[in-house]
Amino acid sequence: MRLAPDRWLIYGSALGMAGLIAVVCFLQPGTTLWLPPCPFYRLTGLYCPGCGSTRMLYFLVHGHPWMAFRQNALAMIMLPGVIYAMVREVVNPASSAYSRISTQWTTAFCLIVLLFTVARNLPFEPLCRLAPGGDCIARVEGALRPG
Repeated sequence: MRLAPDRWLIYGSALGMAGLIAVVCFLQPGTTLWLPPCPFYRLTGLYCPGCGSTRMLYFLVHGHPWMAFRQNALAMIMLPGVIYAMVREVVNPASSAYSRISTQWTTAFCLIVLLFTVARNLPFEPLCRLAPGGDCIARVEGALRPG
C-alpha cells in the first residue's frame, strides 16, 4: 500500500516530533551537534519565531513549564494544538484537518507569528521578555549604550 504525499508529511512530522522529544530527554540543547543553534540567529543576530523551541521542549520534558514558557512563549502556547492535530491525523486519516483551514485563519496565524518575531527582537521592556530565556536586561542596556 502506497501512502499519499500528505500522509508522508503527517507521519514524518509526527515521527520527527517524537524523535526530538526523545533526544531532548537525554541531551541538553547547545551541548551537542545533534541539537545545533539556530542558523538564522547565528547569521543575523535576530531571533526567529522558532528560536528557543528546542530548549522549550527540553524544559517541558524535564518538568519545568515556566522555564519552557520563557524560552518560546508562542511555541509553548501552540504545542497542545499541534500535538492534538498530529494525533488526530494519525488516528483518523479521513479527518484531514489541515484541508479545512480557512484563508482567514492562515492569515491571522501568519500575522501573529510575524508580530511575535518583531516583538521578541525589540529591546524594550516588556517585549524583550519574549526573547529566549527572557534576557531583557542585557538587551535593553546594550540598546541604550552609545556607540
